[in-house]
Amino acid sequence: MTIEKDPPLSAAVGAIISERRKRMGLTQAQLAEHLDITQDSLSRMEKGIIAPKFSRLQLIADTLGCSVADLFRQQDEPSEQLAKSIAEKISCLPLELQSLVIEQVESTVNTLKKISEK
Repeated sequence: MTIEKDPPLSAAVGAIISERRKRMGLTQAQLAEHLDITQDSLSRMEKGIIAPKFSRLQLIADTLGCSVADLFRQQDEPSEQLAKSIAEKISCLPLELQSLVIEQVESTVNTLKKISEK
């Protein structure tokens, strides 16, 4: 019987950095330059061969538009990612306007459900 282990933390963090970098349309060279490290160092970091220094985690997170905690989180389900994205987008609005957006989303979902049932 084989027991699967979670990948080492450095590999998981590296994969998240790589995924977020690609999602932002950055090359390894561009991100490495912004972090003031070599492209080779970033490549090894993304592969989990080396771990990012604690002192560099905030700069990485800021550059990739996420929190330091996000660099340690495994991939969410697509629907969870969408919900987080919507929450981030409306977070700058006052609560009453956020509620209005949610009402509009609910109305749109209900309308689309009715259309798809036909």
